[in-house]
Amino acid sequence: MTSGPVVIYADCLANRGGTGVYTRRLLRGMSSLGTEGVLAAIDGALLAPSRAVLAEPDVTGWRKTLREHHSLRGLASGVSPDLVHLPAFSGRPPRGVPYVMTLHDLAFLRNPSWFPRVRSLYYRLSFTRLAAGASILIVDSDFTASEAIELMHIPEDRIRRIYLSTESFRSDPMLFASAFCIREPYIISVGTVEPRKNISVLLDAWEPIRIHNPGMKLVIAGRWGWGPSALKHRLSNTDGVLWTGALQADILSSAVSGARLLVYPSLYEGFGLPPLEAASAGVPSVVTPAGALSEIYSGVAKVARSFSAEDIASAVQEALLEDADLNGLMEFASGFSSSEMARRVIGVYRELTN
Repeated sequence: MTSGPVVIYADCLANRGGTGVYTRRLLRGMSSLGTEGVLAAIDGALLAPSRAVLAEPDVTGWRKTLREHHSLRGLASGVSPDLVHLPAFSGRPPRGVPYVMTLHDLAFLRNPSWFPRVRSLYYRLSFTRLAAGASILIVDSDFTASEAIELMHIPEDRIRRIYLSTESFRSDPMLFASAFCIREPYIISVGTVEPRKNISVLLDAWEPIRIHNPGMKLVIAGRWGWGPSALKHRLSNTDGVLWTGALQADILSSAVSGARLLVYPSLYEGFGLPPLEAASAGVPSVVTPAGALSEIYSGVAKVARSFSAEDIASAVQEALLEDADLNGLMEFASGFSSSEMARRVIGVYRELTN
């Protein structure tokens, strides 16, 4: 593809959230395509995608950020890359080397109060500077493209929209049910608990949902991120609610596969992977009209009229009364493959290296 390699900064594989999932699926897609001329900088080594996708780096938080700005930069410099890809917002390419950056959303600019103060400031200063210097910005949706134009003043001709991907989440529901002694039917919400995920309003909506469905549980699967301590108390003490914390990948796919419905009440999304993952398991979703959610899921998910507890509860009730189109959901999800995502990302690389 190039005279020198493209280097992807991949320490973000340690992140079990969206950026880590995106990068792992990107590398897996590249591996399936037999991509040449691409290396992943990860955990002090440069690896082909087929090997990098198996890596489990143990660096997170500020240590990961420091590595992306220093040691990975030095690692990349050693192979004289033609291009660097920053798939998780942060990083520092070698001096004089062009780079591509994947911009997953602009929540940190749209509403800085959704984040802890120091983190919010770092995101606004660092991510904005990196985006301004990128040769091309890859974005997850048309919505995020419009946000980049409005909030960062990025020229439209430097933006490429490439949707995210999923692999099949369909698995044996009994793995989760046995691990958590679940016997009742349940609906599930997946994601890190943080303010923009709107979990407090979901808990408000749960009361009327439970009145109409007294034998049902609400499972909230996700680690604690940040927010008021009162929310953590509600998660652990609301009748009919099971907060699992973070789940291993096999347990998570089992939990989603066994759900009657996935509820995604977020206030802002640049893509929103959980409804796509649920669709791949044949599980329908209720989403809010947040950011990219309507753009991507309006044809296969029930979209609540607003972000209020009343409207979310109403949408859930309607969805529970409908018959899920398992085959239609799975067919929809199959259109978002990792190989197709990787193919399009490689096309971006070729724009800059050929």
